[in-house]
Amino acid sequence: MSRVLRELPKTYEYRDVEARWQQTWKDEDVYFKEGSEKPQFVIDTPPPYPTGEFHIGNAFNWCYIDFLARYKRMKGYNVMFPQGWDCHGLPTEVKVEEIHKITKNDVDRQKFREMCRELTIGNIKKMRASMRRMAFSIDWSHEYITMMPEYFGKTQLSFLRMYHAGQIYQSDHPVNFCPRCETAIAFAEVNYSDRTTKLNYFNFSGLEIATSRPELLAACVAVAVHPDDKRYKGRSGEQLTVPLFGHTVPIICDEAVDPTFGSGAVMICTFGDKQDVIWWKVHNLPLRKAIDKTGHMTSIAGKYEGLDTTACREAILADMKAEGILIRQEPLEQRVGTCWRCKTPIEILSEHQWFVKIPHEAALRAAKEVRWYPEHMFLRMENWISQMEWDWCISRQRIFATPIPVWFCKDCGEIILPMESELPVDPTVDTPKRPCPKCGSTQYIPETDVLDTW
Repeated sequence: MSRVLRELPKTYEYRDVEARWQQTWKDEDVYFKEGSEKPQFVIDTPPPYPTGEFHIGNAFNWCYIDFLARYKRMKGYNVMFPQGWDCHGLPTEVKVEEIHKITKNDVDRQKFREMCRELTIGNIKKMRASMRRMAFSIDWSHEYITMMPEYFGKTQLSFLRMYHAGQIYQSDHPVNFCPRCETAIAFAEVNYSDRTTKLNYFNFSGLEIATSRPELLAACVAVAVHPDDKRYKGRSGEQLTVPLFGHTVPIICDEAVDPTFGSGAVMICTFGDKQDVIWWKVHNLPLRKAIDKTGHMTSIAGKYEGLDTTACREAILADMKAEGILIRQEPLEQRVGTCWRCKTPIEILSEHQWFVKIPHEAALRAAKEVRWYPEHMFLRMENWISQMEWDWCISRQRIFATPIPVWFCKDCGEIILPMESELPVDPTVDTPKRPCPKCGSTQYIPETDVLDTW
């Protein structure tokens, strides 16, 4: 006994011990068995972004998942506990731009993708090592990486099938747009921050208007008042001249106008916020695009063309003062929508994008058929569905993501799609295997947009 004790190390070398056990656990048979007769328990593990750091919040969440996986194995279930990596998207691109001090437009498209890929592979390696050290009982035989062709080929397959089923379409429609990242973003990617700005009262063709965004004056398409507001009784349909820009717009009545805010008259611009989008659609108003994808003023802004929105705001306010139409200014507390990744205030722009139709009622019916743990989490799903005010924009004007498997005929504009057996494809690299189905042309233009996280 004394001889055995003398052979034990005097200090506990945890690095050696952990490394030995990690190797043992690596070889243990805890993986999902294909064809097993045991009842299956499949965990839809949320794939983290490979930032390189498996932080305390990740570890906290994975502990819960691991507890459940181990419990179900002990209860006799054939458990699949896979690990995925959500590689694609804006976070990786922004990080590459920060590291290399470039933008996505400064280098070749494929070169930029390779930069993103190299960063991602290195980050996955570090995060995988951290997860192994924490001894999560993950089924590493079912690891998946979204940037790999074998994975995004399945994403493209779902795109094709949904397109053929009429669930995906392409259209011009207002979307949330980040002018810094130069891409559309989803509702869930919009964060909100508080700020103090100015509410500017000015003379709008004899009518007092209050706005916090005078830079959108060039995009004004109507002035709205509440139908019961006695101050504007009988003025519906009257034409007003937009100050500084000279085009005429009608006065319309709408019950969504708040008579107690500002002067009770509000200018509708395309687009200042989601309410503008609603009014634009309901009243069939024209579209005036005053801001471009980079956050600068377009040609309809006249002498303000090329200015960013902040500079344009100051210039217009200065001109209002010079012409004597600026009445007064008041401080205004606002919640401003910003890009979740770069914190830049978003714009709502009408752009040609790909959309998935959202069947709100059918989605809610399906959600009610699922058993939720805890039950109140169903409310989160219900709120998310009910708050989607237009269809899901699935296209992004970025680079490092799943390519949209589409070409356009250069002669007639017809959409050219690959066969399912040809997937995966990158239309910016690969060529269509057949001529245009409409006119027979072999000239094509590749789709350069990529898919949102799918």
